Amino acid sequence: MTGRRFFKLKKKKRKEPGTLILGVHGLGNKPPHPMIKLWWKKSIIEGLKKVEGSKKHFHFEMVYWADIMYPYPLNPRIKDPDHELHIEEPYIPEPIPTPKIRYTPWHLAKITFDKIKEIAFLSKNGLANYRLPFNFVVKKSFRDLAAYYDEEQSKAEFLDQLPVKKLIRNRLRRFLYKHRNKRILIVAHSMGSIITYDVLWLLQNIYEIDTFISMGSPLGLPLIRENIARDHKFKYEEGDLLPTPENIKHWFNLSDKEDHFAVFDELAQFFASNSNHVAPTDMLVDNDYKNWVTANAHKSFGYLRTPEMGKIISDFLNKKPETIWEKARKLLKRKK
Repeated sequence: MTGRRFFKLKKKKRKEPGTLILGVHGLGNKPPHPMIKLWWKKSIIEGLKKVEGSKKHFHFEMVYWADIMYPYPLNPRIKDPDHELHIEEPYIPEPIPTPKIRYTPWHLAKITFDKIKEIAFLSKNGLANYRLPFNFVVKKSFRDLAAYYDEEQSKAEFLDQLPVKKLIRNRLRRFLYKHRNKRILIVAHSMGSIITYDVLWLLQNIYEIDTFISMGSPLGLPLIRENIARDHKFKYEEGDLLPTPENIKHWFNLSDKEDHFAVFDELAQFFASNSNHVAPTDMLVDNDYKNWVTANAHKSFGYLRTPEMGKIISDFLNKKPETIWEKARKLLKRKK
């Protein structure tokens, strides 16, 4: 044995963190996976800085599924605002600056039209209450949502021809299996909250989730609730409450008053408590992306850095892990 090998220090194996924050993005095309994952993490850290005593280091992963729907991600190098791969709303650190970019009249007209369409489609007295126009607008304007609820639509590149819904859900399933021995917080934005709810319901007897945070969630929309009930074969009539999955310990729902996708923002009115008395806790927050040129109160980065989000995540990170006796007591309770 050479002297170099004899004195070479053995590297210690890095200890795997016992907690995980798992992000699930919403509908629409996204920047590349590493970029949006970094932007989400930076936004979460901004929120944690607003909470005294919070940890700034944590294990973060992202369930990225935009590539199932879109062949090419949004490209930060494309500066033309009318290009389909232009990033219209990049991550911007706080405070939101006065935008220097001045969009073309055509682009501003498109933004205005999209805003009118969202209000007409998602308002409490709008098309969200009527099945036929709802389905038509979804197919024409919300491609991801339409494909998710279409059992016949699959991605041709996959030899098994699985429906898009199963392909998307499997992304989250794999993450939960890989990190099954960790304490997990899932923060899901927009359509990501629908995906998360569906997967947690299907896996409620397999994996336990410490905290579920929905933000800018359309789960309260009447016909989304109807779709969920039909998908999971719940007995459901208008006015009935949907169940909260048994494997959730805490459920927080964050919304901004000006977020048109979350207009039915009081999810506690639509979801019943599970057997552990867990139901959505609704919280109104201020999404500062309203102050950007696109006036978007739905943007994920704005939700992730609110003080309310920072407090929830800080409490999760600072929570002490369960002792062996607590785990044993819980196991015995389940068997009974």
